[in-house]
Amino acid sequence: MRLPLLAISIAALLPVAAGAQTAKPEPAPSLAEQEDLRFEEAIRNFGFVSGAAYQCLPEADRTAHDREVLKAYSGLVRLFGSDRAFFYAAAFGAGTSMSIDKTKCASYTEDFKAAMKSSGRGQ
Repeated sequence: MRLPLLAISIAALLPVAAGAQTAKPEPAPSLAEQEDLRFEEAIRNFGFVSGAAYQCLPEADRTAHDREVLKAYSGLVRLFGSDRAFFYAAAFGAGTSMSIDKTKCASYTEDFKAAMKSSGRGQ
């Protein structure tokens, strides 16, 4: 009898205890944090474009594209660590598996090539 009464008492006090906690507003992200978030979003976008370009290519050209994607991934691991490289890889997977607008294939392919070229060495 005591155990159910204790459980009911605790359950009745939970909303009161939750209300007693003061909610602290989260501080605004610093400029460095905002830049990190924008950079990570750019990596995700590059990964998605890489995957979409893969979808657009004929089967015969996909092996060469795979090599370029692996170069990009390896460069990201080397320069920025495995977490950011994972963002690229996950976005690449999304780009390869989502249905895309095939009329944008030329844009996806050109964007991928431009991004690889802008790296200076193409990794």
